[in-house]
Amino acid sequence: MPEQKMQKPKFNKGVLTRLLSLLFRAYPKMIPLSIFCTLFTAIVSSIPALFLQQVIESIGLAQEQGLTWELAKSTIVPKVLVLIGLYVLSIISITVETQLMAIITQGFLDKMRQKMFAGMQNLPIRYFDTHKHGDIMSYYTNDIDTLRQLVSQALPTLVRATAIVTTVLIIMLYYSVWLTLLLLLGVVFMAFTSKKIGSGSAKYFVRMQKSIGRQEGFVQEMMNGQKVIKVFCHESACKEDFGKINEALYEDSYRAHAYANALGPIIMNIGNVMYVIVAVIGGLMIALNVPNLSLSGMPLVTISIVVPFLNMTKQFTGNINQLSQQINSIVMGMAGAQRVFNLMDEAPEADEGYVTLVDAEIDENGNVKESDRHTGQWAWKHPHGDGTVTYTPLRGDVRMTEVDFAYEEGKP
Repeated sequence: MPEQKMQKPKFNKGVLTRLLSLLFRAYPKMIPLSIFCTLFTAIVSSIPALFLQQVIESIGLAQEQGLTWELAKSTIVPKVLVLIGLYVLSIISITVETQLMAIITQGFLDKMRQKMFAGMQNLPIRYFDTHKHGDIMSYYTNDIDTLRQLVSQALPTLVRATAIVTTVLIIMLYYSVWLTLLLLLGVVFMAFTSKKIGSGSAKYFVRMQKSIGRQEGFVQEMMNGQKVIKVFCHESACKEDFGKINEALYEDSYRAHAYANALGPIIMNIGNVMYVIVAVIGGLMIALNVPNLSLSGMPLVTISIVVPFLNMTKQFTGNINQLSQQINSIVMGMAGAQRVFNLMDEAPEADEGYVTLVDAEIDENGNVKESDRHTGQWAWKHPHGDGTVTYTPLRGDVRMTEVDFAYEEGKP
C-alpha cells in the first residue's frame, strides 16, 4: 500500500517530566533508593579496569623480583579481595534494585489505571459516542504496557548505561587521552548511525501504537454489531475494511521492527571494529614508545594500560549500544504516555442546567413556594439574571419544539 507522508516524532519533554513527577510523588522514597542502587552497581562494574592495571603492574614487578607467596600476598591478594567485596555488594545492590523496580512498576501502573478509570466515569456520553470502544480499551492494554517497558526497563537501563559510560570515560582519560580520543571518534560515528536508524524506527513505532488502537476499535465494533452484519450480509465489506486496517498495522510494525532489529547488530559491529582499531593503535604505541598523555601522569603507553583499556572499550561501546537500543522503548513509552494523559485530561461532564427540581407548596390560587420539607409536590426553580426566581409546577407535560442535536457545530 502507498506510504503516507509522516511527520518526524518529537521528544516531548513535557510528557516525560509529568511522568517522572507522578513516579516520584507515588514513591518518594523507593525511587531515590532504586536510583542509588543502580548507580552503585554501574560504578562497581566499571572499577575492575583500575584493579586490572594495578595487578598487571604487580605481576611484572613480581617477575622482576622473583615471584613469591609473600610478595603476591602483599600486592595482588589485597586487590583481589577488595574486588570480590565490591562484587558482593554489587549483587546485593542489584537484588534490592530489581525488587524495588518490580514494586514501583506494577504499583505505578495500578495507580495509572485507577486514575484513568476514575476520570473515565466523569466523561460525557459524547466522548464514548465519538471514540471507538476498542480504542479506549487500548489505553488500558497496549498504552499501559508501553509504560511498563519504559518504567521497568528503559529508564533503569538509561540511568545504568549513562553512569557506566561516564565512569568508564573518566577512567580511560586517567589512562590515556590519545586512546580515549580515538575511541570517541568511533562513538561519534555510532551516535550518527543511531540517530539515522533510530529516527526511522521511532516514527513507525508511534504509528504502530495508533494502528493497534484503530484495529482494536474496529474489531470491538464489529463484535458488537455482528447480528446487524449478518442480517444485512455485510461480511465481505467487513473483511475488506479489516484487511485495510490490518495491512496498515503490518506495514507500520514491519518497518518499525526492521529498523529496530538492524540497529543493535550495526552498533555492536562498529564497537567490534573500534576494539580492533584500539588494539592495533595501542600495540603500535607500545612498540614505538609513544609518549602518553593522561590524568595519571604515566609517561608511556604500556601493556598495563592497553589491556584494561581494551576491556573498557568493549564495556564502553556495549553500553552505548544499550543506550541506542532504548531509543525505541522511550519513544513508544512517550507515545503511550501521551495517549494515557490525553484520556486523563479529557474534560469531565459539566452540569449546564439552569433549572432545579425542588419540593414545593402550592396554595389554592396556584402560587408556588419552595419548601424545605418533602411535600409530595414539585416545581422547577428557575433563577433569572436580574436576581428574581420563578417556580413552575411539575405537571408531567413534555413538549419538544424546534429541538435538534449535534456533537459538532454544523453537523446535526
